[in-house]
Amino acid sequence: MSTTAQPTELNEQLNSWKEEVREVKEEVTLMRERLEQIALSKAPKEVLSQVEHFENRLLRQREVADEMFHDIKQSAKKHSDIPSQVHHDDRPVHDYPTLQSRMETFQQLYMQLKSEFNHFIASLG
Repeated sequence: MSTTAQPTELNEQLNSWKEEVREVKEEVTLMRERLEQIALSKAPKEVLSQVEHFENRLLRQREVADEMFHDIKQSAKKHSDIPSQVHHDDRPVHDYPTLQSRMETFQQLYMQLKSEFNHFIASLG
């Protein structure tokens, strides 16, 4: 989507991103529950090491998802002409191309994490 998108198109894109981030957060919750089940089992030490590794990555993924969701909401408010009182030092929310780039990176990193997680789960047999 170009930066000259109409406000309706822009709001539709921002709403789509919010929904995608919500879905990621739900999936992360399910993955963390699966890891908890593995951790409570009598898994070998090397498996538990991988569980801890994924727990840390999923925790960070959730933090990033929370940041993205918040920033997308703030961008939507800005683009709907509702004044926003929230300012960020390092996460521009009013610059659509930057937000779009961040969302693309978020999507790529999540898909990589999800793939690695699914491979780990499949390796457990």
